[in-house]
Amino acid sequence: MTKKFLFARIFFLLAPLFLSSCIEFESQEIVYYLDQEKDEIRMTLRYEGIFGSIKGGQNMQKNPGEKATFEKLNQLQVEQLASVLSEKQAFFFSNWIFSYKRVSLKAILKDEPEDKTFGQPEKDLIEALFKNVEIENVGFYKDRDGRLCGAQTLRLSNASKVIPLANRVLGRQLRARIANMRKEIENKAKNSFTPETIDLIETKLQGEFPFIQLEGNLITLTMIMTHPDQKRFSESTLTDLPQGTRIEFEDEALLVKIGGKQDESGRLWKKCFEGYLPNALNHVRKNYKKLLLKPKKANQKLSRFLDVKE
Repeated sequence: MTKKFLFARIFFLLAPLFLSSCIEFESQEIVYYLDQEKDEIRMTLRYEGIFGSIKGGQNMQKNPGEKATFEKLNQLQVEQLASVLSEKQAFFFSNWIFSYKRVSLKAILKDEPEDKTFGQPEKDLIEALFKNVEIENVGFYKDRDGRLCGAQTLRLSNASKVIPLANRVLGRQLRARIANMRKEIENKAKNSFTPETIDLIETKLQGEFPFIQLEGNLITLTMIMTHPDQKRFSESTLTDLPQGTRIEFEDEALLVKIGGKQDESGRLWKKCFEGYLPNALNHVRKNYKKLLLKPKKANQKLSRFLDVKE
């Protein structure tokens, strides 16, 4: 198991991964606010430059020969866009950490994964995400460059209960993989952690560990590892983080920090895909005209939702 795979795996159960490259967006902006009084995190998500990819060949087509063009989406892209509008889904920077799809959460609860590491804590977390995450589609709008953009709002209620559940699951998932990480060292697997880091992980996970911490509008993601692994991990895996994040090194952990404790809100932005085309804009104009808002109206809706207390 490579370090990059491990990083993705321990965050997997925060939400099911779901994103197809058929419908893409050139960049994304997320603004969030931790409302301590209401015990909730509110965030706005802007998908900037939405388009249907014309790359990928038949894997990105529902029927042979049905290709997306500069002007028109193919049938698979049409269905995917409709699915995003009808279901509760949110995407985070091409799945930098995770994406959220409400239908998938329900499916996991119904058909439990055949995995010994999936137990009651994982079920509790998924149920908490299902009950406490609320997503609303604000609508579409055109930016100054005439590109199709989309906006959503996301509310995580009972944050003080959900975050500890997530931390517990992350600890369980990582603890369950300690034996495999030691085998990787024996097999001289490429990019395996050092024995010192694995020993440190085992020690730290004897109790509860705060992988995710919230302080004001500062979000800190903590990864247990010694200095040699911190350096290699940051240079090999954490090379394409969104703007608004920063890496800090401690004696026994690598920290990814987002926002600031005293900030009025937090903001993240990231370039995701290239190659904008007007095909999705044409489709929205024709089929979802009522959802195509003026930019000012979209901005007002997002601002009202955040309701930042200065």
